[in-house]
Amino acid sequence: MPDLSPHAWLLAFAAAVSAGLSKSGFGPFGLLTIIFMAEVVPPQESTGVVLPLLIFGDVLAVRSFHEHASWQILRTLLPATCIGIITGWWIMPRIPTEFFGHTLGWIILGLIGVILIQRIRPQLLAWFTTHPLLGLGCGWAAGVTTMIANAAGPITAFYFLSQRYTKMVMVGTGAWFYFTINAIKLPFSWQLGLLNGKSLLFDLILFPSVLLGFYIGRFFSKKITQELFEWILILMAFGASLRMILK
Repeated sequence: MPDLSPHAWLLAFAAAVSAGLSKSGFGPFGLLTIIFMAEVVPPQESTGVVLPLLIFGDVLAVRSFHEHASWQILRTLLPATCIGIITGWWIMPRIPTEFFGHTLGWIILGLIGVILIQRIRPQLLAWFTTHPLLGLGCGWAAGVTTMIANAAGPITAFYFLSQRYTKMVMVGTGAWFYFTINAIKLPFSWQLGLLNGKSLLFDLILFPSVLLGFYIGRFFSKKITQELFEWILILMAFGASLRMILK
């Protein structure tokens, strides 16, 4: 069992609960998982600890929401995402994590601005949000960010929101999307030395907290309206982007 202080254990359990919440439809909670876990173990090692937690949450999400998935959206995103994962695997040992996180924060902030403009004056950005290259670009960016920092949630949230998909389509498609890409990341993470026996034992201890977070999130996701659901995603992504920029 990892030798951690009570405070560190509290953060680790909070990270696992956030992972479960992120898989119940509140994707940007995944960034809280990254932030909390990076306070428990070194940032690069935390990537390896977080990945099995996310995959466990993905299995729960696929079992609960698989019937709502859009295979057309998956066919649009996944090929470019796979290329992005390979790009991220190549970049990861070559750039400082702090630089990437800061840059990603500004990118997410810009994407949130696009979403807000779309809601106020939808005609201004119709050419952008309906362009076929948007899905490819978001897929590639999601692949890079998920490989480097497990932080693709705000990217996919932007894409789903920009296309005005329904709440359950977002959740069901996101379940299959993240299960697929996180499974693809496993051999790359192992090759980079991010996964090992000690980290997997740590994950086993945290799995029940992922389960708790998932069922809490699923309960609330069924109770809220489509509009409220979208604004929650926007505000969470905004907060996460500010955290990345200020840190």
